[in-house]
Amino acid sequence: MFEVRGIGVSLAVFAILYLALSIAVSYGWRFAQRFCGRLSAQRAADLLFVLRLLPLAAALAVTAAYTVPSFLLLEPAAADEPMGVPLLALGVGCLGLLGAGIVRAIIAQRKTSRALASWMNGARVIESGVAVPVFQTGKDAPTLTVAGVCAPQVLISETALAVLTQQELRTALRHEIAHVRRYDNLKKLLFRVSIFPGVKRLEAAWSEASELAADDAAVSSFPDALDLAAALIKLSRFAPVQQATLTTGLLHTSVGSLSLRIERLFAWNSRRAAADRGRWWYAVPVVLATVLCVVSTYSAALSGMHELTELLVR
Repeated sequence: MFEVRGIGVSLAVFAILYLALSIAVSYGWRFAQRFCGRLSAQRAADLLFVLRLLPLAAALAVTAAYTVPSFLLLEPAAADEPMGVPLLALGVGCLGLLGAGIVRAIIAQRKTSRALASWMNGARVIESGVAVPVFQTGKDAPTLTVAGVCAPQVLISETALAVLTQQELRTALRHEIAHVRRYDNLKKLLFRVSIFPGVKRLEAAWSEASELAADDAAVSSFPDALDLAAALIKLSRFAPVQQATLTTGLLHTSVGSLSLRIERLFAWNSRRAAADRGRWWYAVPVVLATVLCVVSTYSAALSGMHELTELLVR
């Protein structure tokens, strides 16, 4: 009974934190988006990603670091306390929430695998000079996309190879490799696990920022910017192929976002690409202060957490 009660308490705390933080993020992320305008596209995408996964990560961290230790250390093992209805309801709800997220991730992975199998029918490997496998696919596949989470690969359709020059293709490939290096497909899979209504617009904002970040990573000079803009314009003229959930295509954006990307490329300058380089060092003092605060107050925090969890048991 002690172990069952501990599991119930942990699930209940996780559910409360996850729901509260999810509601806060779903309503408050727009304030952070205003701040994103001052950051580079890469930093903006990172910030939006952190916000999207903050409820899941924070709930897991607090449950693992405080709830479980406080119960194991401070709860009498011989105590014969019944599990109340609120505790049972929260525990069952938490299991349902986690299960639904895992099911969503599995469904997304299976749909992507089926789409990838269709696109790879008759595909062949082509030399590209990049570390990721590159395949030439048929006309029924997306023009240029990255597929796969654990073993990503780049797919280039016959259409893209026919209309793009060598330099345009090389720059577009660098864009896709940037998605691979930033694990964007894995991030999309984590979004499926972290289920909560009202965050679709946050995910869309992250997707647009990640495309801008990949554009910046692919471009190192004004001619590169023109080549990537030309690739976007040329490929946008063809009928889009439905993208799978866990893929990231060169044109995986709305019409308005595509226009913004092209305008940014025409206005490219080297200062913007390096605008935020090194800014992450500013966070080091904050992180160190947070760690010191957690360590110095850990015992008191465990006691406080145990008192709160006692309310759930009662």
